[in-house]
Amino acid sequence: MPNEIIVKGNPKIPNIALTFDDGPGKVTPYILDVLRRHGAKATFFCLGYCIDKNIVDKDYTGKYITGSEVVKRANDEGHLIAVHSYDHLALPGLTDEEILNNELSRTKNIITNLIGKTPMYFRPPYGSINDRVNNIAKALDLKTVLWSCRSADSSTEPAVILDGSLKYKYGPVDIYNNIMRNTGNGSIILCHDGHSGTHEANFGIISALDRAIPKLQQKGFNFVTVDDLLATGNYVIQD
Repeated sequence: MPNEIIVKGNPKIPNIALTFDDGPGKVTPYILDVLRRHGAKATFFCLGYCIDKNIVDKDYTGKYITGSEVVKRANDEGHLIAVHSYDHLALPGLTDEEILNNELSRTKNIITNLIGKTPMYFRPPYGSINDRVNNIAKALDLKTVLWSCRSADSSTEPAVILDGSLKYKYGPVDIYNNIMRNTGNGSIILCHDGHSGTHEANFGIISALDRAIPKLQQKGFNFVTVDDLLATGNYVIQD
């Protein structure tokens, strides 16, 4: 039996899963502050490279932090840590050995050793997946999760300078509107706290979430981890 590709939770229950790809990054502590302020839980699909690298950077308080410290904080605050990949490569273009050893099991082991919990969920970079990639994920006991709602926070302008800064297409208002317009029962919302492991995320996601989370809570929605979203059963899988 092939590995299911989950795209949405139970459409009859008002639970929502905020998910963040490509981190940890400089924006992640801001996001964690917003989530804590509103009592919301989320899931972070992490890049092994961003956890593993020895490069340190200043967070918004001026304190030097590492990727591993950010992931530990997210885990300690009750968020779910999951696997994205190691290098943010399109997995269908890699060999079985590269997918298994260089990208998935490597990142799974990094997360397990860091937080003492074995990740159960996986999201492929770019959402790019085929049966071969999905079967390798299944062999590693990883459930594949995509999304049903895009915040579009990672959309960039066409002209991107190689190794330069990105120009994001949408600001906080656009991101907020995308979330509010496309969210419903069981939604899995795609957001980013990094960009491909090499660029900073769109900081517009912070104020967009700070506005969207309480609005959606007022409408009766609960922000839960992917694990809790799927615990009710009757989730939606990709055809």
